[in-house]
Amino acid sequence: MQLCEQDIFISNDQVDKSAALQRVSALLVAAGKTTPEYLQGMRDREAQISTYLGNGIAIPHGTPETRDAVLHTGVKVIVFRQGVPWGDDNVAYMVIGIAARSNEHLDILRQLTRVLSDDGIPQALQQAETPTDVLAVLTKVDTDNVQAQEEQKGEEAIFVIHNPHGLHARPSAVLTKFIRQFSCHVTIENLDNAIGPVDGKNLMKVVSLGAKNGHRLRFIAQGTDTRHALYEIGQSIKQGLGEMGSVPVTPPPETTQPKRSWLSRLFS
Repeated sequence: MQLCEQDIFISNDQVDKSAALQRVSALLVAAGKTTPEYLQGMRDREAQISTYLGNGIAIPHGTPETRDAVLHTGVKVIVFRQGVPWGDDNVAYMVIGIAARSNEHLDILRQLTRVLSDDGIPQALQQAETPTDVLAVLTKVDTDNVQAQEEQKGEEAIFVIHNPHGLHARPSAVLTKFIRQFSCHVTIENLDNAIGPVDGKNLMKVVSLGAKNGHRLRFIAQGTDTRHALYEIGQSIKQGLGEMGSVPVTPPPETTQPKRSWLSRLFS
């Protein structure tokens, strides 16, 4: 999948969350990506868990039960200059409607979230006047983590993701919420696509890992109670992060016991 100008729209209207969902759903329907029934799936998903990522961005999408309403995988983006109240005092300035039959959308979502995690992006989007301008912002080179990584000391463990559709928005939200309960600092690196390390308590950063079924994630915990935190994180992943029943997830033998000291190499 590749985002193009035809997928991007700019609105100066002031709308609520319900209207924003209707608009992005209508764009997906008009493009032949979904049937009208997909809108209800988006509403149901929001009722389960908010798709607001942070930094003024929401990524509404349907539930597994409405996947039959997806005709073709696609993404539509609306920039709402006035902002859309998304609940819990959050305001979305960019709404990214996602329709996916499986996990084809993860690569484009990973690209978007890596770029949009830049704190300067919301202002850049507000200044964008055309879809071409927006696309230029969304496809900017990510330089946030392109730098030499210093040796980090802490507890380390590797866990394998067994969720059928990887770490899309919902399991990522469950994981970050779970990690936030621990006082130690936790970073995550995707060993299978050389992305990371990222802050494990930042939802957008975790989604940007693009973790798919079978990918290995390296967790580094620094601070107090790190061993306990890693054990509990492993158990949460084993239980499917709210999506599936318990599965036999066993870290590779050499990392079953957390290790100390790690030299992070990004883009090795």
